[in-house]
Amino acid sequence: ALPMVSPAVTVRVVEVAMEDIKFDTTTLTVTAGETIDFRFTNTGKIAHDAFIGDAAAQMEHEVEMSDASAHPMEEAAIVLQPGESGELSYTFDLPGTYQIGCHQPGHYAAGMKIEVTVE
Repeated sequence: ALPMVSPAVTVRVVEVAMEDIKFDTTTLTVTAGETIDFRFTNTGKIAHDAFIGDAAAQMEHEVEMSDASAHPMEEAAIVLQPGESGELSYTFDLPGTYQIGCHQPGHYAAGMKIEVTVE
């Protein structure tokens, strides 16, 4: 069941295509407290994922994803096979810089990320 959202809360939809080794959106500016409903579509030929967090969380997730024995925690992440679409909602509570990174092998290192600035 989805949590009830009060009418005063606006949710902004951001469409993002996952192409091979890049997102079609690379920067995004949001207001602190804003909830973004990301709608990802994998238009590429290989699996991609999207993980939301600050740079430290991205690095931690990169290590987890490369370690087959680690069980990824339930967090703000989605994995899409080629041709799949999916949604990921995230509330950016605090000002600062966040990233949305793809952590399939080599993708994040190749720069497959979105810089999110929260004002």
